[in-house]
Amino acid sequence: AEAAGMPPQERVPPPAPRGRPLQLVSIDLETNSVVVREEALQRVQDELERSGAQKLAIIGVIGAFRTGKSFLLDLMLRYLRSAGTSVPPLREGEEACGVPAWVLERGVPPWAVQCGESLIEGREGSGAEEARGFLWRPGMEKCTEGIWIWSEVFLRRAGDEEVAVMLMDTQGAWDAQMTKEQSATVFGLTTLMTSRLIYNVAKQIQQDKIDNLLYFTDFAQAALRAQEASGPTGGTGDGGLPAAAGGRPPPFQTLEFLVRDWPHYPEGTSAAAGRRMMTGHLEQYLDPPSRAGSAASMDSLRALFEEVDVWCLPHPSLQVERQSWDGDLAVVEPAFWRFLDGYLERLFGPAGLRAKTAPGGAPLTAGAFSTVLREFVGAFQDAAPQAQTFAEAMQTSTSLLARDSAMKALKQALQEGFWDRAEALAPERLEELAAAAALRAEEEFRARALFGDAAGIRRVGEALAANVREEVQRCREENERRLEASLSGLTDASLAAVAAFGVDRASDLACDWWSGLCRDLSGDLALGYLGVALLVVYRLAAVQRERGRLGAALAAAELGKSVLKRLEGLSGAGGRRGAEAAAEPRAAVGGEEAAAAGRTP
Repeated sequence: AEAAGMPPQERVPPPAPRGRPLQLVSIDLETNSVVVREEALQRVQDELERSGAQKLAIIGVIGAFRTGKSFLLDLMLRYLRSAGTSVPPLREGEEACGVPAWVLERGVPPWAVQCGESLIEGREGSGAEEARGFLWRPGMEKCTEGIWIWSEVFLRRAGDEEVAVMLMDTQGAWDAQMTKEQSATVFGLTTLMTSRLIYNVAKQIQQDKIDNLLYFTDFAQAALRAQEASGPTGGTGDGGLPAAAGGRPPPFQTLEFLVRDWPHYPEGTSAAAGRRMMTGHLEQYLDPPSRAGSAASMDSLRALFEEVDVWCLPHPSLQVERQSWDGDLAVVEPAFWRFLDGYLERLFGPAGLRAKTAPGGAPLTAGAFSTVLREFVGAFQDAAPQAQTFAEAMQTSTSLLARDSAMKALKQALQEGFWDRAEALAPERLEELAAAAALRAEEEFRARALFGDAAGIRRVGEALAANVREEVQRCREENERRLEASLSGLTDASLAAVAAFGVDRASDLACDWWSGLCRDLSGDLALGYLGVALLVVYRLAAVQRERGRLGAALAAAELGKSVLKRLEGLSGAGGRRGAEAAAEPRAAVGGEEAAAAGRTP
């Protein structure tokens, strides 16, 4: 196109691949091993980079076998697609359609309404829809194996910051095929990677549902006790739990009991009344006088999680439980839609979303997602987690995120104080800035690296110090370059001064002795090049004050080199023009001779 004289077309970036569920972690029940699916992890990492978000909010759902986790996540996808920036296009042959009557009759929220087959949820085998949501199937057979994640991310507001929302689905834990160790592996990995862990339970919270968590909480507490005993502060509080030791917060963020098929809502229950019933149900297990049988269990959960919450959803419809149900949303009851809409609005609203953080508050950044996941999978490698390996994974991931947070603070300080400025800084001023930025990074690291023994934190701290030195050295080298080039802006003026000096000396020999006009011109030229010389001397004196004599000499040498390069460029251009001018008469003479030869018989 360019050769034909047409303007080059702007490159259009390829569209992001359509979202689909990806198996991120698999658990081999025969070999009892946990494996990261690297291809899926790379696709998720690419999507995170494409989104441009720095922080993550990861929502995970876990629960017993066949309790509708994937169906719930599929509805979450509908909500996020409708409210976010990732809206699926109509598939081939699908056209805009009117709103069916049942949508209005049953009070279906707008985010759940789409056309044609999109009004059918993602049951396995339902055609192209299975590429649009988490798969589920009716009956007793499992559909999800291992830990899955949706490949798309959805940009939302969490408070006053932007986060990339990710949805995580898990294999049905505590089923007949999985041992308690394997179930704890699923629960532990999901807990470690999520900012909100939704524990999906049927009918109501019961002691056996809480007891399912005890295996994980037992070894998690053992790991925390070991770390507290050998940690930077030493010693433990009552029970060795972090909340009781030095006031440290719990290591995990939010555990939410999502009660499905809650049968206790009176008909027409309002949202406010329903919420009071939910919190009352949870308080039966949290309130000391009424929780004699579950006191230890709930104490363990409250020590491990910053927040323990609850939400109750009524039964969607008896038809949903039938083997023949094909995912048609027209059968879902209005009460289910009402409470589900309120739940998702609360879950994905700015007040409900929280960025994923490690113990100590360091955020899980998009760039660190893959590294942290591999660290945690390593702790659960044999699907039988031990306190020691769990503690090591927590220590490594927390320290790495603390280092990332510290480097971000360092770079921000250097960006504001140095990189955003066009001019060089005095070396003393740069060193002051670098020292303040390094101190800021050190304070950030100490505030974030709260989990782990002193030796482990010290190793990561030493790596951080090396990174800080490299970043500061990069600033020093750039500042040296700027200082050396501090007189380069005077190149043209210096070149003009050299030319004026040459003309002045030539006029002294040629015409100053007999022409008053030449003498006046020489005086003007002398004023010009002397003024430039004084300016150069003034700037050199400023450089000498900032960098000393050597720095001034280097700056003067840099100015001299730039003037010589400019002279070489001008002389080269003049030589080329002279050669071209000389070639033109020769070409003309040659043409005339050829014409004359053609006329000669």
